Amino acid sequence: MRNGIRVVLVMNRKGGSGKSTLCRALASVAASRGETVTIFDTDTSKSCLKWMTEGKASGNWSPSVEVIATLEAQRVTEAIDQIYEQADQEHLILIDTFGGGSEAQDLLAIAAHRIVAPMMLSRGDLAETIETANWYLKLRSRVAEPSKLAGFSVTLSRVPVRISETERGIAEELFCTLPACDAFLSNRSAYLRMDKEGLLGEIAVNIPNRALAIHIQNAISEAGEVLDEIDRLISSPAEAE
Repeated sequence: MRNGIRVVLVMNRKGGSGKSTLCRALASVAASRGETVTIFDTDTSKSCLKWMTEGKASGNWSPSVEVIATLEAQRVTEAIDQIYEQADQEHLILIDTFGGGSEAQDLLAIAAHRIVAPMMLSRGDLAETIETANWYLKLRSRVAEPSKLAGFSVTLSRVPVRISETERGIAEELFCTLPACDAFLSNRSAYLRMDKEGLLGEIAVNIPNRALAIHIQNAISEAGEVLDEIDRLISSPAEAE
């Protein structure tokens, strides 16, 4: 199935909610599927840009993936316009944002096909994710054509294999309160390795230990389910509205 160019804005008002990890995991999946990937790193920490540098140094990178660091929303939208002018392609564009909210993020949201808020299973994360959803609702009231604004959904991040009753209650509250994806990222060591060493697919190819490579491939499959759901929501936005 061809998905073409998709722009995914990864946003949560809370810092440390898993935004960069989600971007890296989705980029890894898309690259392993032969897609072109562009990540716009709009955080002052430049964590995704540093990730690319470390991935290239470790030999775990692909020329199909580019990270562009900029704090200027206008530069992001201009670069996206340039991508649209290129030949027909499978191209995943990810915008990794900083915590909090601003007019710049309003501009980025208008350029996106889907807004995804990663969230960990904590009471604080849920509260900030609800505030992020409130920002989105207020944005809908501000734009001239709210029907054309990208849809919003939450995806759980770093979900433990065994969740506590408290965490289960938070998950149930999330699904009752906000549009949430069924697919999620588990608390896997593979994602920690990804964050330090580069693209998951390249790590799996280069790792000498086949048993460890299987764990990496399992992470790719899991992240692939998240990307597949995001793509379905982009192609059929009414599914989650």
